[in-house]
Order: sequence, then structure tokens, then C-alpha cells
Amino acid sequence: MGIFLLDFSNAASYLSDDPQACVNCHLMTPQYITWTHSSHREVADCNGCHVPHNNVANKYFFKAKDGLYHATIFTMRAEPQVIRARQPSVEVIQNNCIRCHQDQVTDAKMETFVVDHTANRTDRTCWECHRDVPHGRVRSLSAVGAQIEPIKEYSPEDLSVIPSWLEESMNSQKSNPK
Repeated sequence: MGIFLLDFSNAASYLSDDPQACVNCHLMTPQYITWTHSSHREVADCNGCHVPHNNVANKYFFKAKDGLYHATIFTMRAEPQVIRARQPSVEVIQNNCIRCHQDQVTDAKMETFVVDHTANRTDRTCWECHRDVPHGRVRSLSAVGAQIEPIKEYSPEDLSVIPSWLEESMNSQKSNPK
């Protein structure tokens, strides 16, 4: 049963840094779609922002802990309508913003652009001001569902919007007209 669950859930994909792994459970589709249309797509994948980068052991421990939480919530059908980062994730994301944007955060010339940036950057998270980066304004499960994005994990047959039972019924009616 365990081997079946590991295969069915495509568990091995979570060991990679491939953003396609994040849409295995389909709840992250809005976040994936908005990320694919963002400027961050070219420089950061999901793990670039959402897992720690201080060492490999901490990275995979965090991924396992977070992944088990997500799998439990999804299995119990307790997922929220609006997905928000929990406190451990907030800290990791904030640290990764600073890690990648170190020059912008510490640049003395920046003070002429935003006077209170230095004082407030430690009291608030980066996305309090940069709210649309990289996921845009869309946060709910139903908001971007109409946008169809190709997900390479699935073959084109699996991406059909017509359920197989309906397609079979339509084909049988075509071959046996009344």
C-alpha cells in the first residue's frame, strides 16, 4: 500500500526543484500560473523562495515537514479557500527575499528613493509592500482556474476538459445514431 501511495502521489518529484511538482495536488495551480507569468520565473523556482538555503539537510527537512503538512490537509479535505504561508514559511520566504535582493536591501542610495525603507524593512515582510511579487493579486482556488496551463507531468490525453465517461458516451451516440 505504501509503494502504491508513493507512486500515486508522485512523491519522487518532490525531491527535485521542478516547479511542476508543486501542482501535483492541484491546489497550487493559481500560485503556479501566476508565478509562470511573473518576472521571478526566470530567476527563481518555488524552492528558491519557499525552502531554506542555509544547508542541504535543513532544505530537505523543511520540505518533508511542510510537504507532510500539505499532504495531510489535502487528504483530509481541510484546505483553506485562500492559501497563506504559515509562520515558519513566512520566515523562510523573508530570508530568501533578503538573500536574493541583498544589494537592494542594503544599498545606501536606496534611501533617497524610499526614506523609511531601512527602518521598516525589519518590521514588515517584503511582500507587505511588494504584494504582487511573484504571485500577483490572485490568491483564491477559483480565481485563475479558467486559465489552462500545460503541465508536463501529464500527457495531452490527461489534459482533456471532457471527462472520459462523457467522451465515450458521445462517441457511442455518434456511432449508433437513433
